[in-house]
Formats: sequence, structure tokens, C-alpha cells
Amino acid sequence: MGNRKKPSIRAIIKAAGGKCKKCNTTKDLVVHHKIPQSVGGTNDASNLVILCNMHHIKLFNIYQKKRALKQ
Repeated sequence: MGNRKKPSIRAIIKAAGGKCKKCNTTKDLVVHHKIPQSVGGTNDASNLVILCNMHHIKLFNIYQKKRALKQ
């Protein structure tokens, strides 16, 4: 089922340069799972990306729309 150990958020943000991958802002940062944990995504660094809250919400909405179309 993959590694479910929670990595240090501070370490993940530091490794990403402390900026949103999409817009380079340093405010309201969150850790985003590229492959959601709900479908088997892990907490491995390769599955994580730093986004600002605005871009995180946008990606989440896109994912939800794609998921709804598959059903």
C-alpha cells in the first residue's frame, strides 16, 4: 500500500525552495499529492509538490471533474 509515513512538511517546503511550483509565491503554501492518497498515492517525496492554496484548490477541482467524468 506504499509508505504512509508523514514526511516533515517544513523539509518538503525547504526542498522545493519555499515557493509554489506554479507561481513562485511564498505565501499560503500547502503540500499536494500528485497521485491522491485516496487512489494509492504515497507520502514519498516524488509524489509531493508544493503549491500555494489557490493553485492547490484549482488542481483539486480539476481532479474532481475528471473523476466525475469517469463515473
